[in-house]
Amino acid sequence: MQVLVTRRLTMRPATILDAEDIALWLSNWNVTRMLARVPFPYTPQDAEDWIASHRPQDLHFTIHRERLAGGVSMEIEGTEGRLGYWLAEPWHGNGFMTEATHAVLAYAFATRGLTSVRSSAFIDNRASQRIQEKLGFLVTGHAQEWSISRNAMVDTLTRRLTAEAFAATCSPRCAA
Repeated sequence: MQVLVTRRLTMRPATILDAEDIALWLSNWNVTRMLARVPFPYTPQDAEDWIASHRPQDLHFTIHRERLAGGVSMEIEGTEGRLGYWLAEPWHGNGFMTEATHAVLAYAFATRGLTSVRSSAFIDNRASQRIQEKLGFLVTGHAQEWSISRNAMVDTLTRRLTAEAFAATCSPRCAA
């Protein structure tokens, strides 16, 4: 089991024991409404199904502070990754997600031979856009993405980060 440790966080692969906490935090509309693939309300069975669906080539980490506080996932196809993340509302505004995504990106670029990572954020999710900006993601366009929780198409900003740009611009300062 790969465990990533930062100054303030520990991240490890999700296990079935995490399902209750994942369901608890993703049952918060303020969190779920910003995620494309997450239903609302979110149940422990949804969490168990998500954990069981993980492919071996992908990275799925739960974020822990005092307890499970969120998640970072990267789906990998060839040399490109697709980054997604969420943080429970009690931990918002402290830089934890920037720290966590930086660690996962550093790990993924170092161990998976990735040349780039894509990510997106709903237009009304300024906090997620700011995380992507701090990490060096560049805007590649606008799109419409289906949101399961909102049951609607949502305007989305798409971004991409290359391995070279991450290495050149995202020193350890990005993690704070």
